[in-house]
Amino acid sequence: MMQSVVPPFDAAEIIQPGGRPLPTGLDERAKTYFVPTKDGITLRVLLAQPETKSPRGTIIFSPGRTEFIEKYWETIHDLTARGFCVFMVDPRGQGLSDRVLPDKLKSYIDSFQTYADDLSDMTKQFDAYLPRPHIAMGHSMGGTIVLQSILSGVLAPSAVICSAPMLGLFDLETPLMRWVIAGLAKVGLGEKNLPFQSQRNGMPVSFTANKLTTDKDRYKIWSSYFLSVPRLRVGQPTFGWISAALSSMAYVNRNAENLRVPGLLVAAGADPIVDPSSVEEFAKNAGVAYDVIPGALHELFLEKDAYRNHFLALIDKFLEEQAL
Repeated sequence: MMQSVVPPFDAAEIIQPGGRPLPTGLDERAKTYFVPTKDGITLRVLLAQPETKSPRGTIIFSPGRTEFIEKYWETIHDLTARGFCVFMVDPRGQGLSDRVLPDKLKSYIDSFQTYADDLSDMTKQFDAYLPRPHIAMGHSMGGTIVLQSILSGVLAPSAVICSAPMLGLFDLETPLMRWVIAGLAKVGLGEKNLPFQSQRNGMPVSFTANKLTTDKDRYKIWSSYFLSVPRLRVGQPTFGWISAALSSMAYVNRNAENLRVPGLLVAAGADPIVDPSSVEEFAKNAGVAYDVIPGALHELFLEKDAYRNHFLALIDKFLEEQAL
């Protein structure tokens, strides 16, 4: 391992529903910490060391909405087995990071730049423990965050990889909906929940009703965290969160040609949440690599082995081509 020195931050809890063990070796190589931000919010971060003593670099990972570090144990294991350190942040308002509103279930953010600044701040505070090159990686909301982080200049990785990045949402990405949601947020309804959402009170829907994955076992593991640990739950998005998301997507899409780092954007072919065509369009405008996994639902990291292994193979190929 690169660093035997313990970072000077308070140790944070790792959630293990029913005592579920971590993937082999990660119990010794993965640690979580509570780290304060400049505005007084405390975030939980993970630093996982690779199996090798000579790291290839660091994956700086930003998860999606409602998500948390523990969801990605399998992926963290895959990435550390490939020789990378993995650095991950529970976004403010999610996981075991501080919640933004008194109602801890509400999914709210003032601006996605706040998420981007948090990711930058945490990366800087852990800089001595994150060997280069740095590769920014994000899923869904996290993909938007890492792209905004790079385009706004607060993060400067050597490459970026996104899984189903939130660049265009089905049903919501229309001029009328943008106008209505932004207007409601501005007149003081930003902290109100968006109506007609299936994810009430942060509880997962049934497998048959889910839009995330076709893998029943992986969905069951993901669901077990929310079912057994109320502190991890996040409810449906508020008008404020949706307004901030739409603004971020517009900013990122508008500035695609300013992305100055190599990138790989992968869409899920059967994604019912993020429009795959929006991912392809951004990749074309940004001049980065694009691929799609036919048949896969939104959560490529939680999908069936055939889809997931396809995705990991695309990542391996991209990193090899970039000599990373």
